[in-house]
Amino acid sequence: MKKILILLFMLGLAEANAQYYYIMYVSVEAEHAQEFERKEMDYWSKVAKSNIDKGKQNLWGLFRKVGTAGNNEVNYAFVNGFPSLADMTNQEWDPSALGGIDPADASSPYTVYEVHNYKILQSIPGEASKYSVWNYGRPKNLNGFISENRDLWMPQHKANIENGSTGMTNWGMGYKLYPAGQDESTVMTWDGYDKLEDAFKAFDGSDWTPPENSKMSEYDPDGFRLRVIWERLMSVQ
Repeated sequence: MKKILILLFMLGLAEANAQYYYIMYVSVEAEHAQEFERKEMDYWSKVAKSNIDKGKQNLWGLFRKVGTAGNNEVNYAFVNGFPSLADMTNQEWDPSALGGIDPADASSPYTVYEVHNYKILQSIPGEASKYSVWNYGRPKNLNGFISENRDLWMPQHKANIENGSTGMTNWGMGYKLYPAGQDESTVMTWDGYDKLEDAFKAFDGSDWTPPENSKMSEYDPDGFRLRVIWERLMSVQ
């Protein structure tokens, strides 16, 4: 399968040949947060890097949620990117990549809340971002939403990234493969920013004007179901 050179979405990592990704949402108790971050960044990022070096995946990232959005216990998220669906559904973690560390000692204190699987539809390469806004949607007209984002919003975002008018550094859109259902979002977009202030500006609407001929109020009359800001703690590719 031909690999497509794109920037893996909202994470604001660096350019990678990822076409699929999953987000694992986890909850970590406050007293274990420091230990969790240390073990993931010092130990398990090396296991992910081993998979990347072997061509089995091409991206790993650890993110911390800003605030308490989402009405759940989730406060961290892992993002793993893959060049194919086969790679995403057959991911393996090799403990030997820990470099002599006993897997039991490297055990990280977290509880998995949900895992969402996506296919990347569009993205705009740009600089790596410290913060990103993940926008979850279930538009009334999914095809219209995707088409308008590709044909109208993406060019506008690209122009904003190039002229620096909004502080955005990258953008993308993914289609949710699984889980699926009446209560689930079907698509997500992401906006990358260097500064938390710029990420918050995306919520007050002061820097946003709909593209000419936009029909988004028809395609997605209720707007995004949820919008959350995430801070990138570490990424490996």
